[in-house]
Amino acid sequence: MERRMIVCDLDGTLLDSHGLVSERTRLAVRRLHGAGHVFVIATARPVRDTRHVAMALGGTPIAICGNGSITFDFVRDEVVAFRPLTEAHVVEALAVLRDRFPGVRLGAECRLELVLEESFYVPPALSWTARRVPRLEEALDRRAVGKLMVQLDGTARHYYESVRGLLGGCEVTISADVFCEVMRAGVTKAAALELMAGSLGFAFGDVIAFGDMPNDLPMLTWAGTAVAVANAHPAVLASADEVTASNDDDGVAKWLERLTG
Repeated sequence: MERRMIVCDLDGTLLDSHGLVSERTRLAVRRLHGAGHVFVIATARPVRDTRHVAMALGGTPIAICGNGSITFDFVRDEVVAFRPLTEAHVVEALAVLRDRFPGVRLGAECRLELVLEESFYVPPALSWTARRVPRLEEALDRRAVGKLMVQLDGTARHYYESVRGLLGGCEVTISADVFCEVMRAGVTKAAALELMAGSLGFAFGDVIAFGDMPNDLPMLTWAGTAVAVANAHPAVLASADEVTASNDDDGVAKWLERLTG
């Protein structure tokens, strides 16, 4: 079989509902590497919350994080690529959001640091390293913002389209229901993936991508084969070439076992 590049989202896709890598998944990824294929993580998670997953999987040194805003090499422990918002876009986005949504709660991934307003809620397991501030504007290095995080009342899947409509010069998407995410225009998992694939000698037709949420749609559309897990967002299910079992039923592992025999 020809060598393939497999790209996989984490939460809701590769990981189970407890955020864990199952033993079946570990074995499937190891067999994949053994067969000569390449496995890449592509996640909305920041580097710090991706590291332990990459280490658990083994043989996965480079990951696309922050929805494509940062690519990190875990073997060399260094940033490979960083695609931040421009200073002008950060200033404009914050002003527009404050004006339109007076009760908005904001956060930012600033290269490798998480900065959150005191009122911004993220589960403690994902925010214990955060620097908490009263107001985001007063604490930012505007040159280092890879991703803005926008939180309103209700679930993000109900308000992210409104945010997108306000911030036409940026990429706006969701990977979970607790907030929506704002990146530099053109920054997606797909854009980072295309660069990585090219550097490794893969064309889009050699790439198999797995995902579950709207932030996965660009890479699923770009990849030669798009696979959704059964628990995926309706838009992802509609766009996929194939649907595998859910994340809690080892859907990615089941599909990869077919590839490696």
